[in-house]
Amino acid sequence: MSADWVDLARRWVPRELRCAVQRHVSLTEVKRRYFARCDPLSEVTAGDVNRYGSPVRVGILKSRVQRHTHYVRACQEMGVPFRVVDIAHPDWLEHVIDSGCRLFLAWPDASLGPYARLFKDRCELLERDLGMSVVPGRIESWMYEDKVRTCDWLRVHRIPHPRTWIFFEAHQAREFARHCPLPIVFKTRFGAAACGVRIVRRRRILERLVRRAFAGGHVPAGHDRRDREWGSLLLQEYLPALREWRMVRIGDSYFGHLKGCVDGLHSGSGRVEWESPGHRQLELLHRITEAAGFRSMDIDMFETPDGTLLVNELQTVFGASVSIDQLRLDGTPGRMVRDGDGGWRFEAGDFARNACANERLRYALERYRHERIH
Repeated sequence: MSADWVDLARRWVPRELRCAVQRHVSLTEVKRRYFARCDPLSEVTAGDVNRYGSPVRVGILKSRVQRHTHYVRACQEMGVPFRVVDIAHPDWLEHVIDSGCRLFLAWPDASLGPYARLFKDRCELLERDLGMSVVPGRIESWMYEDKVRTCDWLRVHRIPHPRTWIFFEAHQAREFARHCPLPIVFKTRFGAAACGVRIVRRRRILERLVRRAFAGGHVPAGHDRRDREWGSLLLQEYLPALREWRMVRIGDSYFGHLKGCVDGLHSGSGRVEWESPGHRQLELLHRITEAAGFRSMDIDMFETPDGTLLVNELQTVFGASVSIDQLRLDGTPGRMVRDGDGGWRFEAGDFARNACANERLRYALERYRHERIH
């Protein structure tokens, strides 16, 4: 299948129909080859230029869907030496050691469940058992595209969030579904850009979703039909008239903007609104990331009509196909910086290049230098 054929399908075939086809036919390898063909940096595996004066060669962990090329571009633009390492290769450990890298940049996977788990597990081994520096680290990646882990983490840390119910027993889920208020939000555990999110307004549909969850299972829209989730169910209270903020911290750079909304869903809407975040949003972002040690984190916050802020999701990496910048003030891109006295000031500049990969690389090198000194 040629890239031109896939381009035509993506342009002219409605997304709902493409997702319906994938409920019967696996297109995982087709999409994987397509992304590789479309990315001019997919075959780039090394660079030795060091204009930046980096104290280390940076390892870039390869992504099946080419997300790692954000880091390749960042290294090329900033002049940092690098090696691309395939962490899914049978000889992955030898490749890591032979690369000579002690600092690795990671983009956790959101395309296939088994590969996502492998990627997290091996990154944790690099960091915990081999003493490598990995950015984002295992603390930040632990929750990535795992809504059950995220909900549990928010509850344990007493962070305000929409009320959520997670069931692992079918009879408990069935009983809840008979009496819970509607509408309610159904979510799969795994899946980016709202591909596993549905607002349920009719009780018979909810009961059908419950039956499927504990029988054949659910597949997030557009995912491999074999990548089923079964044996559990996640439901979230429906909150109308919400605004949703994307709030991001990379190192000591802070960003934020409003997400647009389509059919009641903000994630994956493809719309961006450039209203700048206020003091409350920035302070909540700072408090959570500071307490948890997060230095590469997107915190999606709901704002209710009465102004209450609720954390919806945490993602250590995120796409930026629409919102290339992550903050604009009066039309000018930039970042927010927190002063020592707790105030906030705007700095104009291009701080979100390559889906914030440049900023992650800059932070990673600063942290590496600091760790060597101390």
